[in-house]
Amino acid sequence: MKFLLQQIRKMHVKPIKMRWLTGGVNYSYLLSAENRKNAWLIDPAEPLEVSSDLSVEEKRSIDAIVNTHHHYDHSAGNLALHSLLCQGNTHREVKIIGGSKASPGVTEIPEHLQQYLLGNLKITCIRTPCHTKDSICYHVRDLETFEQCIFTGDTLFNAGCGRFFEGTGEDMDIALNRTILRIVGEPNWREVKVYPGHEYTKGNAKFIRAKIYHARGENKQFDVLEQYCQSNECTSGHFTLGDELEYNPFMRLDDPAVRAAVGDTARVYPRAKVVQELRKLKNAM
Repeated sequence: MKFLLQQIRKMHVKPIKMRWLTGGVNYSYLLSAENRKNAWLIDPAEPLEVSSDLSVEEKRSIDAIVNTHHHYDHSAGNLALHSLLCQGNTHREVKIIGGSKASPGVTEIPEHLQQYLLGNLKITCIRTPCHTKDSICYHVRDLETFEQCIFTGDTLFNAGCGRFFEGTGEDMDIALNRTILRIVGEPNWREVKVYPGHEYTKGNAKFIRAKIYHARGENKQFDVLEQYCQSNECTSGHFTLGDELEYNPFMRLDDPAVRAAVGDTARVYPRAKVVQELRKLKNAM
């Protein structure tokens, strides 16, 4: 029965590829409740690509367009898709939820820890300022099956994190290793599937292999991730927060291999400096 539920539940998060032919490798997501009559459309930056991947029924089910942050490659489709969804039905209400008014057409700006109910899904908004000041991660819990996932935008990637455009290494450390982990709760870390804003896993794995775990066997969990992303184009939703704690260098700041990579063999750097130096190394690749 557990296997059957997992197979059914997979359908409730529909990844939609955007900008893959031009190098952006973005994801939009359709998050649907069990009844299929309520859904969120997350980060629909490219209206044509997103619309063509949605059925008539899926379009009818969308209650809100939701942004993880305001950058154009996550929010540029807000207004066009809102217009499309409401076309022919002036009474239809489709919210546009985002972290600030910088998201086009935003109608709701949720507070930190504000919750929404989407059918059988409870969604908690987690403010994670760093990549942008208005970054939000959305933690989703199914109240019937207890399955969980998190939409992390450009805050957390599989085996990596976003650039610090509007924050610091300390901000990212707080976002990843304090805020998200604390709110999700340790008993849930291995249950929460990660859905990031981009398919950057292969590049992140290349960085980790070059700079941190140089040989197979040094980190067996990382070996599994590396092998998976070499043979699978899409990794979104296949790994959990617990997995990230095993190999994501931005979440393993006390690992001697991570410290050595940033030149801190004496292990005296504050955590914020380790994060900042890791980001510099990654940016240089």
